[in-house]
Amino acid sequence: MIGQPDSVFKDRHYSLQALISLTTVNYIVFALLVQVCVNCERVHWFLWVGMAGLAWYNYYTIRRNTEEFEEKKTQIIYAISLLGMALLYYLLGVVALHCKPVAAV
Repeated sequence: MIGQPDSVFKDRHYSLQALISLTTVNYIVFALLVQVCVNCERVHWFLWVGMAGLAWYNYYTIRRNTEEFEEKKTQIIYAISLLGMALLYYLLGVVALHCKPVAAV
């Protein structure tokens, strides 16, 4: 019988399934919130409620998958995805609306 090396069970490779699903949900929900709640005059209060719900979902998902999110590579990818959401806000909430600056009276 062939023996198994000890490192097989120590070197667990976690898939990126939780990170991919979390990032996908973040981008879809955030894009919908920006499209619905942002216009040239103001930002609707529901954007902040939706962002709080999204933050709670992120916290819950990261706590549920702590082993996967302990890896440095996963933390870097998650931080870059959050920066990408800021870029998405700029593109959808500022550039796409073609708002003209308000002239001072």
